[in-house]
Amino acid sequence: MQPAYYENLEEIKNKYWSMLDDAVTNRSSPFRIPVFICSEQNQIDGRIVVLRKSDRKNNLIQFHTDYRSSKIKILKKNNSASLVFYDKEEKIQLRVKVECHINNLNNVTKESWKKNTTY
Repeated sequence: MQPAYYENLEEIKNKYWSMLDDAVTNRSSPFRIPVFICSEQNQIDGRIVVLRKSDRKNNLIQFHTDYRSSKIKILKKNNSASLVFYDKEEKIQLRVKVECHINNLNNVTKESWKKNTTY
């Protein structure tokens, strides 16, 4: 028997947002490490990132990166990108087209540093 979310769009949304929320804190979640893909003209770049925040209310997902990385240079020219999540056990693939916002030395980064340096 198929899960209820297979046939209901709202249930599908509930399922993937719950998987994203879980992945933020659950290191063993397959959704924790999606593939991030960005491009500048014919330079396409993909890599694994670590999911750091999931916010359904604001339709936001967040990951951290080194400001000196090549993806920052690409995103400054083209902020459209994609994330691909896959859970083998659930047999769920989530492909997300995103508009990226680079946060550096602002309130978003200050809050992230507080969370990561508090023990």
